[in-house]
Amino acid sequence: MDILVIGAGVSGVTFAINLKRKHPDYHIDIFEHIDKPLKKVLATGNGRCNIANKLFYNQELANQIVSKYNYEYQKDFLSSINIQTKLIGDLSYPRSESAVTVRNAYLKELTRLGIDIKCNIEVIKYYPLDNRYYVETNQGNYIYDYIIFAVGGKSSSKLGSDGSLFSLLRSHGYIFKDMYPALCPIKTKENTSFIDGVRVKGLVKLFKDDELVFIESGEILFKKDGLSGIVIFNASRIIAKDVNKTYKISIDLLEDISQEELNKYLSTHEIEDLLSAYLHPKMAAYFLRLDLNKDNLIDRLKDFRFKFKSLYDFNDSQITVGGIALDNLNEYFLSKKEKNIYFLGEMLDVDGPCGGYNLMWAIASALYVSDYLK
Repeated sequence: MDILVIGAGVSGVTFAINLKRKHPDYHIDIFEHIDKPLKKVLATGNGRCNIANKLFYNQELANQIVSKYNYEYQKDFLSSINIQTKLIGDLSYPRSESAVTVRNAYLKELTRLGIDIKCNIEVIKYYPLDNRYYVETNQGNYIYDYIIFAVGGKSSSKLGSDGSLFSLLRSHGYIFKDMYPALCPIKTKENTSFIDGVRVKGLVKLFKDDELVFIESGEILFKKDGLSGIVIFNASRIIAKDVNKTYKISIDLLEDISQEELNKYLSTHEIEDLLSAYLHPKMAAYFLRLDLNKDNLIDRLKDFRFKFKSLYDFNDSQITVGGIALDNLNEYFLSKKEKNIYFLGEMLDVDGPCGGYNLMWAIASALYVSDYLK
């Protein structure tokens, strides 16, 4: 059996390793259109590689699959390729806390199994030929029995996932859900340049057409044109699913301090005293510029509002919301349109928040499909 995996990210290489272990006689090639495999994993978790989450996924389809290929299952799989993991809270990291360790372990296992990765190779077209697939590339032509697409979404194009194959798949009749960048900063209509670089911890609420749709505590980073930080990234994923609505973001800058306590403090202190005691100096200066009084200052601190302008673009995002519609596929991600064509990982219309969920999904979907394929 000759099998082609298109995409040398985590889902593609996990699939190849798991399938080759089950079927040592299969010949498996991996095509990667950039110069190196597993580039994107090096950026995961700021280089520490948050590879999974102990909690279940938060989408029903993914939850069904990850309920089997869960943290413990993936922990054993990773250990089998010499990646030892540990929990920091509910987040799973390699014990080395280095994404390089993860990449090197994957590559070593691929070499041991005799799985070849061809880099800088572009798939131009593919078509059926005598119950197999003829694949034309910039480096020659090949014939395979199965093709597995694991090309990612459109986020972080320099790391490999740029959507370059989506037009080819559309020409084969595949339908895609609209794709938007997610887990990314948010641009606001308000000018935030004065507080650029300030980090605070607060409670973030996201309103869609005045309806509360998201609430989470975390660190917020103010940028010259908007907001960033993990909690903002998670809010961006909600926006990306319905981007044409009107959104407002509310930040409680002092979530651990009640309004009553602040009012009591303000009854015996001046506004400037309160701001300098509780806020970063640049943030305090920002609020002083607003010319607030004692009657409305605390309301603004507890409900610091911003109007959504736009998401940052794909190059500044960690994942893509949208992708190949699941209606194209059966329950095992096998194409309904073409024989022996499968799809894996982020290119599917499945996504999760920050915290290892998306990498966990990449691995789980790869194990799931490779266990099914006979």
